[in-house]
Amino acid sequence: MDAGPTVHVRLSGRLGGGGVRTVALAPGATARDLVAALAPELGIAPQRIESVAVAVGGEIAARDRPLRDGETVALVLPVAGG
Repeated sequence: MDAGPTVHVRLSGRLGGGGVRTVALAPGATARDLVAALAPELGIAPQRIESVAVAVGGEIAARDRPLRDGETVALVLPVAGG
C-alpha cells in the first residue's frame, strides 16, 4: 500500500493562528481534500470551505490539483475591507 503525500501547510494568521503544519494525506489527495481535512480543526464552517484560497508553490491552485510529497501549500482566507 502506497503512502500518501506529506505536505507543509502555511496558514494565514486568521487560520489557526498562522504558522506551518506538516500534514500526512491519503494517496491521491487533492487540495480540496487537504482543506476539508483541516477545516474542523481550524474552525472553518462547512459553508466557508470554498472561500479558502489554496496556493501551491506560490501559485493559486485548482481544488482538484493532486498534492505531491514535500510540497508547500498555503491556505488563506479572503480579506474584506470597508
